[in-house]
Amino acid sequence: ELLSLRNQKGFQPYRGPSWISNIKAKDGVGSVSTDSGDWNVFYLFLHDMKFDENCKKCPKTVEIIEKYVPRQYHHTFFSAVSPNTHIMKHNGPTNKKLRIHLPLVGIEGSRLRVGKETRYQEAGKCYVFDDSFEHEAWHDGSSTRIILICDMWHPDLSNEEVKFLNLIQKAKMKFEKNISEHDPEKDNFYSIIDMSRDILKSNDWWTVNEKEFAEMKKKSPKELEEATKKAEEESQTN
Repeated sequence: ELLSLRNQKGFQPYRGPSWISNIKAKDGVGSVSTDSGDWNVFYLFLHDMKFDENCKKCPKTVEIIEKYVPRQYHHTFFSAVSPNTHIMKHNGPTNKKLRIHLPLVGIEGSRLRVGKETRYQEAGKCYVFDDSFEHEAWHDGSSTRIILICDMWHPDLSNEEVKFLNLIQKAKMKFEKNISEHDPEKDNFYSIIDMSRDILKSNDWWTVNEKEFAEMKKKSPKELEEATKKAEEESQTN
């Protein structure tokens, strides 16, 4: 499914309001979180907001996430960075969730720092961390690095606490969305995400290692089947 997105629309630049970064986007839409290179994203869910058209293009991915990610936070997207990209240090707003990184393609030369620990990432190996800790990422490889990012509620929270916090989260997001509709400056997440949707006119930015691309395209169905079977077995065991 990921590979098929190379010939479809849906990716957009990762942008945020002016308070996210002091580096303004050259096209005037929001600010960027990189001081070198480019960062594009393909949203499936964003703070409980579903990107229907994108989800329709990745039905199996959505099915697996909804079925096997424990108490998912409904914040999921493909994250793509170009060669020689540095995502500047930043941190999430809360520790009530954990972040999952699943590196997929173009991973060679990619590393992630969380707190004081830095690791080179490996394709197919999940990394789970609390993104309220300061973190940053580099990609020094020769092709576009793409990972799947998915958030889940912190396992230390009880189901009752998750239900309560989720209620507050939805009320907060609804309030912020209503406020954004009356923001003349359009300097808010909702407006900027919407304005960023059609910035990329093609996927020419997506560079690939042709050998890796061919091998992944050939093996993906089998690997997906094995991963799904393993998840089902673990689900039944638990």
